Amino acid sequence: MNNDILPFWQEIGTSTSIIAKRVSEKLRVPTSHTGTLDPMASGVVLILKGSEYFNKEKYIQNFKTYNFDILFGFSTDTHDSLGLIEEFEKDDFSIDESYLKNVISSFRGHYKQQYPDFSSKKIAGKSLWEYKRLGLEVPEVFIEGEVKEIKIGNILKVNSKNEVQDIFEKINLIKGNFRQDEIKHRYQETNFCSHFLKLNLEVEMSRGMYVRGLVRDICQKIKIPGIVINLVRVKDGNYSVTDCVLLKDFFKDEIISDSNYFSPDFKPLP
Repeated sequence: MNNDILPFWQEIGTSTSIIAKRVSEKLRVPTSHTGTLDPMASGVVLILKGSEYFNKEKYIQNFKTYNFDILFGFSTDTHDSLGLIEEFEKDDFSIDESYLKNVISSFRGHYKQQYPDFSSKKIAGKSLWEYKRLGLEVPEVFIEGEVKEIKIGNILKVNSKNEVQDIFEKINLIKGNFRQDEIKHRYQETNFCSHFLKLNLEVEMSRGMYVRGLVRDICQKIKIPGIVINLVRVKDGNYSVTDCVLLKDFFKDEIISDSNYFSPDFKPLP
């Protein structure tokens, strides 16, 4: 393995940029990374240093593989569980499994995706999520890429109360200003149906594509609200979990000294 490529396993609740920053501070070298993970996601992140620091574009081109669940039954403004509920099924519902799998398979190949409103894509110096949080009109921006492979599991019927409880436990791991109190309050006041439906997918996608955007587009096509949960980046290029270093091992002394060592940095917003 290349010593100037450092694969780490990012846990829920930190950010890719803060990992790169802490590695830079510890090793006293400039660092970059090959792609941000969402706060509710975990998985492989590659930190570049030394001779690879200037080769970021080369590694960003790598395909990335994600394992995740689509939870059908409600939607949020972020298209994952760390968002405000916008639409929900009031009564128990069903999905034609064959039709759903055909719809999902139709996304294999060339794919033009609109960036989610809550994304790090920058337009005129602002990330799209900043436009959204500041109440500004969010520009419509698209990316063209490829879904190389999709592996589709079976639909499971799951208890809605249990799923919401699991979501709460994950939200409580998130530090920083992500509207957590408002989001949890919206969950608490929503009268969900008794069951959701859940489907596991594994998708290999090209650079810059959002799993949240893919799930949004799938749900719009089948006309049933849904979100991403349990998102894990299992592979970045040739690097997988077996290649990764745990943050708690690499930064053992720093974490002992400061339990908030990996809390993300945020710009103050209204």
